[in-house]
Amino acid sequence: MPDRRKVRVGFKVIHRHRVGSHVFRRVSELVFVEGRPKALLAWIDLGGVRAPLYACELDPSKLRAPKRIRGLYYYDATTADPRFDELSEDVSRMAR
Repeated sequence: MPDRRKVRVGFKVIHRHRVGSHVFRRVSELVFVEGRPKALLAWIDLGGVRAPLYACELDPSKLRAPKRIRGLYYYDATTADPRFDELSEDVSRMAR
């Protein structure tokens, strides 16, 4: 793609996100894989093709869409970044 600054059209989800001990509000892209919602946390560029790198599964019962805004969802739970969950497990094991 010559112009990667163009806005990508798709679903967005606003959710609380935990990285280590910090929790903050975040906007992520939302996709449905076999009917199951997933928040896409990071992307990688493979030879000019954008591919998802990290995703987290969302509980469909905690996902809601406002009626006035198309393509936007709210998630009523906290997601966790899998990259930092693995790191915190390693640190816990090393501390023992």
